[in-house]
Amino acid sequence: VFAGCGMGSYFYFNLCSNPALVESTGMFLLRHTGNDKDFLSTRVSHVFDLKGPSLGLQTACSTSLVATHYAIQALLNGECDMALAGGVTIDLPQGRGYIYKEGEVLSPDGVCHAFDHRAQGTVFGSGAGTVLLRRMDDALADGDHIWGVIKGSAVNNDGAAKAGYLAPSVEGQADCIATALAVAGTPAETVDYIECHGTGTYLGDPIEVAALTEAFRRTTDSKGFARIGSVKTNIGHLDTAAGVASLIKTTLALHHKQMPPSLNFEVPNPAIDFEGSPFRVNDRLADWPRRNGPRRAGVNSLGVGGTNAHVVVQEAPAVGASDASDWPFQLITLSARSQSALGEASSRLAAHLRAHPEQNLADVAWTLKHG
Repeated sequence: VFAGCGMGSYFYFNLCSNPALVESTGMFLLRHTGNDKDFLSTRVSHVFDLKGPSLGLQTACSTSLVATHYAIQALLNGECDMALAGGVTIDLPQGRGYIYKEGEVLSPDGVCHAFDHRAQGTVFGSGAGTVLLRRMDDALADGDHIWGVIKGSAVNNDGAAKAGYLAPSVEGQADCIATALAVAGTPAETVDYIECHGTGTYLGDPIEVAALTEAFRRTTDSKGFARIGSVKTNIGHLDTAAGVASLIKTTLALHHKQMPPSLNFEVPNPAIDFEGSPFRVNDRLADWPRRNGPRRAGVNSLGVGGTNAHVVVQEAPAVGASDASDWPFQLITLSARSQSALGEASSRLAAHLRAHPEQNLADVAWTLKHG
């Protein structure tokens, strides 16, 4: 398990602020039973009896994509055969909104205008995301449903090559992107789409596009062949979960062979040189045709403090239909915590099968048994 989370606001605001609770229970138990960052991954390992590496990672906004990178490394190194990677940030109390203040990172109108001339700040949200990773050969051998293939990934830090600690760096981001492409063995001109960090800040977006352009220019001079977008225009900035949300969006886009629109886009941010770059904003739903090979995309995630992550993703290989079952009957497996719950699950399944006679019973039996 490789994961990270945002600030434990419930722990600080609801538990630590209650002197009677702290006195009666003790800070050790309040913290160590799962209310602090250190225990996110190991709690999951305990609940699901997972015995491989269980690590918490914290790199601010890039946390969950950095977690994905290190999960990949653990798989490649043989430290585990299956890995969960992700992140979660829940802002409490939920739905409270914010008061805009001049000079801060938040949007003045409550909307994320990524890459747009109106981009003046981001909008935060709450969310969680997890991906299950396996080595390709193992997944194919076991007949797993494969949503996408990670071709390569990279993580680095800007160091001091930027205006200040909180500032992004063209050089650092470009090096990370170029390294991921090299690890993937993927020429830049074969990448159709980039899911950007895309926070919708007036300076952050131009720096990110400049870094992407610099990385791509190391292997191609072509212009306008790749599309970019940002899921933050849909669901806001999920902080530590932002990277995995971008990865999930991109994988689903590859699966459905369509590029989803990046919302709230009218006219390009004048600080972004789109005309001289390989990129255009994908501002409407579009079919994703194959060019000269498999559909490919990049996912970019940037953390305050300078830790960058980039993942190259490719569409899943085509899998032929399974052979028809020649069994005259099928074994249906169900699981529940009690006899009454098992009876309820059986009734729901029977009702579902009656309502969907087109579903092959052999396929239903296989899915219930193997997932």
